[in-house]
Amino acid sequence: MRLVVNEPGLFLGTRGGVITVSKRREKRLEVPVAKVDMVVVLTRGASFSSALVRLLSKHNVPIVFYSPLGLPLSVCRGLTAGSVALRKRQYEAQSGETGFMLAKLFAEGKMLNQTSLLYSMARNREVSDQPLAKHLHEACRLVRDVVRRVREVGLDNGGREELVRLEAEAAKIYWDGVKQALSKVIEFPGRRKRFENPSDPVNISLNYLYSVLAGECLVDVEACGLDPYAGFLHADSPRRPALVMDLMEEFRQQVVDRVVFRLAFERKLDGVVEAGRLKREARMMLYRAFAERLNTSVTFLNRSLAISEHMLLQARRVAEHIMGRCEYTPFVL
Repeated sequence: MRLVVNEPGLFLGTRGGVITVSKRREKRLEVPVAKVDMVVVLTRGASFSSALVRLLSKHNVPIVFYSPLGLPLSVCRGLTAGSVALRKRQYEAQSGETGFMLAKLFAEGKMLNQTSLLYSMARNREVSDQPLAKHLHEACRLVRDVVRRVREVGLDNGGREELVRLEAEAAKIYWDGVKQALSKVIEFPGRRKRFENPSDPVNISLNYLYSVLAGECLVDVEACGLDPYAGFLHADSPRRPALVMDLMEEFRQQVVDRVVFRLAFERKLDGVVEAGRLKREARMMLYRAFAERLNTSVTFLNRSLAISEHMLLQARRVAEHIMGRCEYTPFVL
């Protein structure tokens, strides 16, 4: 389970191997450390005892601090064993066929999950709104055509730049379909990233949970001994962990988009924005829905596990692919 801290004034300590949460000396919660996988801090003003930090480090339970916009700021965890050989192979792979194949598979996984979500929305509207269902089915077909072209891209005929161009082409088709579907229930002007300062609740919610998802992937990538800043599809940047951005591509639709679209269709995103930001209670609502989705058990590669466990396994498969022990398979539902 994830222990989420979203209220100023909370104090987290420990007693006898149990995590205690209190406010003004009033007990709020007690939970054994063995039941906690991660401590997520969404607020300022909470405090932790050094004994608790030692206990969490001993059990390798990370504390992840997020900004009010959902950006992961820091991860506090116990020391992990380094892997010099893995990181050397990771840097070598960035310019070779091994890394380029990973970039293609990340892009392919993202697009196939886009078609999966569009197809699901189309099926649900085949009786109630046939024109919309037809539009969404056509969008599926167009994205699959882009996937076919991705598979044909080689390192020497455009390389990563061509993958990025095709990824953008598929994204335009996908978000146009989503816009058509959401227009029935909520304002959605089309996909707007954080730097475009969107004012609508759908884009603000998407940007918030994408950032939270990045924090989850960052923990998994570091746990596997990989350098989170040395990516394959995304370019290296000192400000952005490129490999984390790579890994999260195939989870965006199944973890974040699906959650935000469901909340929009249930009219739970009405009134969640204030002064261009999510209200505190809205952030908690989104995080709860996100965590529920992460805990949902799905079958991938014949293994039925929570999505959060599949995320960690995918990070390990990236490492195995880099070391030449197996070929990476994108997470697609």
